[in-house]
Parts: sequence; structure tokens; C-alpha cells
Amino acid sequence: PAYNEEKTIHSTLEDLFTKQAPEEVIVVDGGSIDQTAAIARKWTTVLESRKGRALQMNVGARHATGDIFLFLHADTRLPEHGLEKIMREINNGSEAGRFRMCFDDRSWLLKMYESYTRFHFFSYGDQGFFVKRNVFETLAGFDESAPFEDIDFYKRLQQITNPVILRDSVITSARRFCGVGCLKQKIINIVLVSLYYAGINVFSLKEKLYQEIR
Repeated sequence: PAYNEEKTIHSTLEDLFTKQAPEEVIVVDGGSIDQTAAIARKWTTVLESRKGRALQMNVGARHATGDIFLFLHADTRLPEHGLEKIMREINNGSEAGRFRMCFDDRSWLLKMYESYTRFHFFSYGDQGFFVKRNVFETLAGFDESAPFEDIDFYKRLQQITNPVILRDSVITSARRFCGVGCLKQKIINIVLVSLYYAGINVFSLKEKLYQEIR
């Protein structure tokens, strides 16, 4: 899924195609007004959809031909041999899982946040969710009405299978934390997620507090 990612999409796709050898890559652009789609088309298939990460990922899944899906954010890169490690887990009986996460900024506070990603409770979309097609379809994909589509999906996923957490880390951009402030952004995340778990609709609040930093 991509939206106004002209600064990151080339390096993400270059890394994917030159280091991972994927069988199929689909970029779903959510109406970017920059050069995201044009840059991505130089590498692979680009589909157009309305903006919304859950919506865009569902569109990609409907058009994908494979039996194993990997949902990779536009500012995230896989670890070395990442796809091979996913296949190894699948061949060993896993139906879904994700990687740990590492930020591209090495501040001590972000390193502390990274350490949490070894636990299932801290499972977010930028950690590279992978899932077998039949499991994804059983869950009816991502909930497009959920304020946190990744948290919602992972909670439902755990109800039907035991996702594995790979020891390797994806590398994702720390731009939101660096732009807003590491501590401030973490507090915003904790507040919003806590309210979400308490059953409060945080859609409008999330839109106000989550700045789009490109």
C-alpha cells in the first residue's frame, strides 16, 4: 500500500527485487498526488484505489495470484533472505506471522521501542505481516472500518492460528517519531491504542493526532 511515497518507493522496490526475488509484487496506490505511481510502474504492477491502508491491502490481495501474502509498507525493507525465511516457516507448518522491527534511526528510545516487537501484543503492520491465502480469506481480509486495521487483523488472526514472530527484523522508517518527537509519538500511540482496546471509536481522534509525514 502506498500514498505519496515518492521518497521511499524506489528504494523499497529496488531492495525487494534485487535482494529478495519475489514471485509477484503489487503496489496499490491510494491516489497519490506525487510521483509514487509513476516510479512504482518502472518496477511492477500498480493498481489504483481509494486511500485507506486496509482498503488498499485488500485490493492487492484480491488481485494477487499466490497462496502466501506478504503485506509490506512502502517505507519498510525486509531482512536479508526475508522471503526465504517466510517460506521456511510456512513449510514448517506456520500459517501466518511477522518479523521483529528495527528503525532506521538508532536513538536509544527507538531501540527500546524495537525491543517490544518480540512480543505478540506489540504487533503492527509495519512489521511485515505474512499469511496464507486461505487464512486471510477466512478472516475476510483487513477490516476497512477499523481505526487500527493491523491490530484488529492480528487479534483475529490469533483466534484461528498461532502466528510466528521471526527473530529477524524488518527495517522501517522512523520519520513519524523523528518528525513528531519519539516520546510524544509513543504517548499518542499508547493513548489511541488504549482507547481502542477500551471499545472507544478513535477514528476522528486518530486523524487529528496522526500527522502525515513524508
